[in-house]
Amino acid sequence: MARIALDKRQIRQSFANAAKSYDAMAVLQRQVGRELITKLSLPHEALVVDVGCGTGFFTQQLRDRAILKNIIALDIAMPMLLKTRQRLNDNIPLLCADVEQLPIASFSIDGIVSNLVLQWCHSLEELFIDVQRVLKPQGQFAFSTFGESALCELKSAWAKVDDYPHVNDFCSLPEIKQYMLTAGFLDVQLESHIYQVKYDSVIELMRELKGIGAHNVSQARNKQLTTKRNLQALLEAYPIGGDGKITASYEIIYVQAKSGESI
Repeated sequence: MARIALDKRQIRQSFANAAKSYDAMAVLQRQVGRELITKLSLPHEALVVDVGCGTGFFTQQLRDRAILKNIIALDIAMPMLLKTRQRLNDNIPLLCADVEQLPIASFSIDGIVSNLVLQWCHSLEELFIDVQRVLKPQGQFAFSTFGESALCELKSAWAKVDDYPHVNDFCSLPEIKQYMLTAGFLDVQLESHIYQVKYDSVIELMRELKGIGAHNVSQARNKQLTTKRNLQALLEAYPIGGDGKITASYEIIYVQAKSGESI
């Protein structure tokens, strides 16, 4: 599936702006992160990179629950890294970088982990090839990401309002599996889970997405502010349950794999 190009500058700015509000709103991210931790099988001395560490919740889980002793926290937004430093209050190395341009030596890392970050990448195909490059043979790659049906209700409602993309495109499970195999990963295991979250209103949902930095970052998005008319049309188009609340569905894909032998 051809994905709409993402605005990487906007991604960096969105997450930088969300550094202060992220922890108060990232309930799903914490739930998924805890689940991802249970799937890891890394030795305690492994050198691991937490890609897209955000405010450091998942990094803390890696340290305290997975008992990993050598973690590098990587994020594209410096304000997020500073929050990670405040949370952990220790000497975990911080690396401000784009996961799609990893400034890491080849075959030098035992594990790369990432919690709900990789959906903001231009090309998972190219990303997986680069992750394969930096991992040692038999290194572990484990991550969670949004699946293609994530936020389907919001996407469907916006489609009744105008023709602009308002929700980012996400890859399907078969696509991710194929990209992983093409990149040379072994023992690829994938699981898809649907989490349904209730909100008092569409406004509350949109406020949460903004608060965690999950803006629409498509280059084809409408650059103008949403008009009151369009917002009202969105509210009318979004289905409301019998309890007066709305539901947002999040497809989460969990992936585990091992890197192949170096060439």
